[in-house]
Amino acid sequence: MDILEQKLSELQKLVDDGMTAKNAVRALEIIGIGGYDEQLLKSFKLWNDYMPHELQYDEQRRNLQILWESVDRVPLGVNCAFAIPFRQILAKKLFKSCGEGFVANEGCRFNFANNIEIGQNVSWNAGCYLDAKGGIKLGDFSMLTEYVKIFTHSHSEGDHMQREYKPVVVGDYAKVYTGATILPGVKLDTGAIVATGSIVTKDVEAFTLVGGIPAKPMRKRNFDGKDLKEMNQYMMKDRLFQK
Repeated sequence: MDILEQKLSELQKLVDDGMTAKNAVRALEIIGIGGYDEQLLKSFKLWNDYMPHELQYDEQRRNLQILWESVDRVPLGVNCAFAIPFRQILAKKLFKSCGEGFVANEGCRFNFANNIEIGQNVSWNAGCYLDAKGGIKLGDFSMLTEYVKIFTHSHSEGDHMQREYKPVVVGDYAKVYTGATILPGVKLDTGAIVATGSIVTKDVEAFTLVGGIPAKPMRKRNFDGKDLKEMNQYMMKDRLFQK
């Protein structure tokens, strides 16, 4: 077992045992962040801590989110051989549900991961942001490319504390391209595609490509008549980290 495998094995055990403050301090040490004790870690105030009370994290998810955010701030975070499996370990306990083969690149951020459901072989490329207050579900083989943003809540114009929540669903084999934005309440049906830079305000039908601001249907998806199971919608070459 090499050094990375040893680190990942110990981190997996810490997560399985429960991400208490004590275990979180040890996990930070493993990824290269020392100098913290349990009391200092408990004093951390996350963005989520200042959100409405009905959306607060429990202690374990709070510590898991600290670890998710922290790995991007150390050299190990740019080593995909470590960082991708590490995020997979965290995701299984951090999200509401998470299937096998989840791949997340660096810089992906979210709030309230307990409102995120992840299917099998879901991929996020760098810099994605998921506002999960209203709930987000990503189906099998769905893919978010660089800097995609998903929002599930809006604010009253007269009172910022008044919020409206609407879930977003990204269907199986759907793909959202670079810099696109999905607004609250939108459902992308199976195999839907969102073009680069688009803002999606309405549901998208299956195997339909939409684009523009606001996004409108442009054409049917081109996938050469393949059966869904024959489509290659894996993030990395040779299906690395996925099955």
